[in-house]
Amino acid sequence: METQKNTPSLRSGVVGVDLLIIGDADSAAILASGAGRLGLSVDVADDVSSELLRSTRHVHATSFYRTPELGSRLAVLFKEAKNHKASTSLAIDDDPSGRWDRVVLDGALRVTDVLLLNASAAHALTGHPVLADAAGILARRGPLVVVRDGAAGALAHDGSKVRSVGTLPVDAAGDGFDAGYLAAMLRGLGRDRALSIAVESAR
Repeated sequence: METQKNTPSLRSGVVGVDLLIIGDADSAAILASGAGRLGLSVDVADDVSSELLRSTRHVHATSFYRTPELGSRLAVLFKEAKNHKASTSLAIDDDPSGRWDRVVLDGALRVTDVLLLNASAAHALTGHPVLADAAGILARRGPLVVVRDGAAGALAHDGSKVRSVGTLPVDAAGDGFDAGYLAAMLRGLGRDRALSIAVESAR
C-alpha cells in the first residue's frame, strides 16, 4: 500500500514534519495512510538523518521484532530524536521468532514515550497473565503503555494509573488504532480522549 499522493515527501527536503514513521515498508505505509487521513504529515523513511530528526515533531517505529536492523539502532535514533525535542513511540505486535527478547527492547523503551501493542504481545513480553499488571511492568521501563485487547477494549498504563475504555472488534486494526492514538496525542487531546479515538479508529 502506498502513502497518500498528497503526502509531502520527507526525502525532498520538507521541514516541520509532524510524524515520521520508520519500520518495514508494509506496516509503515498502512499506518501512514491511516494517520494521513487524520491530517498528519507522514512518510516512510529507510535512512533517518540528523537533519530530518531536527525537523520532526514525533518519531514512530513499527515492526521492532520483524526488522532486527532497526531494533539494534532504535535506542540511539530515539535518543537523538528526543535530544531534538521530538516525542517517540513504538508499536509491537508479534515476534516471528517467538523469543520476545527483552535485552535490546529495554534499551529502546527507556527513550520511548508511548509503547503501543496488543494484549498477546504484552503477555509474551512479561510472562504475566493479568493484562493491567503486564502493562504496568512495561510502563516501569519508561513509556506510557497503550494496549488493545479486542472485546475487552483498550487500556493505557503510565506506571501508576490505569485507564481503560470501550470494546474493540476481535480483529481490530492495529495500525488504525495506533494512527488514531498518535493523531490525538499530537493534537494535544489528552490520554483519555486519545484512547477513545484510538478505539474508534480501529473499528
